[in-house]
This record gives sequence, structure tokens and C-alpha cells, in this order.
Amino acid sequence: MLVGLVANPTSSKDIRRLTTLARVIDIEEKANLVARLLVGLATEKKIEVTALDDRAGLVRRAVALAGGSGPPVDYLPLDVEGTESDTRRAASALAEMGATALVTVGGDGTVRAAAEGWRSVPLVPIGAGTNNAFALTEEPTVVGLAVALAVTRGSGAFTPTTAVEVETTEGWALAVIDAVVVRSRWVGAGAIWEPAELVEGVVTSSRRTAVGIASVSACFGPLEPGHARHLLFGGGRSVRAVFGPGLVLDIPVEGHEDLPLGAEVSLVEGAGMVALDGERRLPSEDGVVRVVEGPLVIDLEKAFRVFGPFSAGRSEG
Repeated sequence: MLVGLVANPTSSKDIRRLTTLARVIDIEEKANLVARLLVGLATEKKIEVTALDDRAGLVRRAVALAGGSGPPVDYLPLDVEGTESDTRRAASALAEMGATALVTVGGDGTVRAAAEGWRSVPLVPIGAGTNNAFALTEEPTVVGLAVALAVTRGSGAFTPTTAVEVETTEGWALAVIDAVVVRSRWVGAGAIWEPAELVEGVVTSSRRTAVGIASVSACFGPLEPGHARHLLFGGGRSVRAVFGPGLVLDIPVEGHEDLPLGAEVSLVEGAGMVALDGERRLPSEDGVVRVVEGPLVIDLEKAFRVFGPFSAGRSEG
């Protein structure tokens, strides 16, 4: 059973380290995290891993740390550029190779790029970014074990999610958590952290335990499966949300509307830039946001449910 792996060595290093209390995860900590994942994956002998060979050597360090406790690891024959396109191309290549799952280690942007490269990807997003609104935060060894069970025992542990796609005069893009229009007309440092810049947004998550726009959405109640929420910012009413790590703000919200799959929203004319999952990416001119099906994402509890009582030993191939 082939499992893909993309670990982003540059996640958790953007400007939000200066504007919030977001942590920096250094390369050694990420390597240790990936090594623990590999140990969990190796509990099933049928598992083989094919990874993106990142420029920082992150995965190779992790393989060395795991040693004989990890599964066999091969590397994709891709020319690595050190940009988001590496993740997209890796995801696309792994889809063609018939991978049964793709594990990403990074932030929401890493997840977005993977889903752009492989729209129906069975995804295992391990959080190593800033907001990690989409990602899993459980111990990587546990996640690795759950993935091994899910792909070798057919547990139906991957569940559908909702995403949004954005089309503007500058192109097309996908967001797994939110697409937000901000007043700025330049990309700059990418990240958004000032409420006064917010114009409108479409968000697929509404959890009080989330960070960022999903935390704002949660103030208006839960979302039905297969729905997204359109938020109009501004006006006299504010909601208190965790806008970033160590950053609690009152965000003015004029109105909100829940949207089903297939719904479209035309963006406010001439507003500025569209931020995808917290990072400014596209000018908003003639922009349209659609609610679409997102990647399949592992449900750890479902994966373990088929395991039954824990027993010693590995399954035989």
C-alpha cells in the first residue's frame, strides 16, 4: 500500500511570528515529528512511503531518525523549486501512482496546495503551520498508526469535506478553510492580521476551537455538512474571536449567510486582494467564489474503530 508524504520545511515561519505569538517549528522538530509518523506507519508491513524530496532534507532527516523502525521510503523524481508548486506537483504525481493516502506536514497552505494538485485526495493533514485550522494536532505516532489501519484494512475512515474555489481575472485557486477579500491591493507579506482590512469572506469551518476566520464564523453557530458561510465584515456589531495564536480581537461583522454546495458569491467590486486560507494571493477583480467538495480527510476514530482490541504483531503482507 503506497502512502504519499509531503513535509513543508518552510511552514510556521511567516510574518505572524512578529504580529502574534505564533510559534516557530524548526527543522529538527519537524524531522522528529515526521519520524514519529513513520514509526506509526510501519506498524503495518504492507505500507510503503513515497515522499517529496524537499530542499531542506527534512524527510531524509526523519528517515534517519526513525531508522529501522520506519517503513521503506522512496522519493518522487521531481525537480524541487522550494515553492507551493512542489506540493501541487507531488500530489498530482502521487495520484497518478495510485497512492492510497497523502500525508501533509505543514500549515493550511500546504493542505490547500495538495488539494489543488489532487482534488479527490485522501488526506492526512498534520499541523505544523500557524493557524492549523484544517490540520490534525494529535500525536504523529497515533496518526501514523491510524493511517496504516485505514489504508490496509478498508475502514472507510476518510470523510468528505467542503472547500471553496475562487475565480478572478488573474486565475483560479482553491481554499480548504476560507477565501477572504481584504482591502490591500498588494500581496506583501501574505498573511492577514488586521480586522480593518477585512471586506468579506466565505469560510468552510465553524469551530470554537479553531483559529482565524473559522473562529469568527463559530460565533454564528455550527455549519451543516456540505455548507460554507458567507461573512460580510464591518458595521456596528462585533464578535470576539481568536484571530491568531495569542491574538484575541473584536471583529466587526455586518451579516452572514450559509451557502450549500454549488452556491456562488460574486465578490465586492474593486475591493482588493483575495486571501486563501489566511494568505493574500489573487486580486479580487471580477471574482466569484463557489462552494465545492473538498478533499477526503481521515477520521482517526473511524480508523481505530475497525482495529478492535489491540494485539501484538504486524499484519502479514
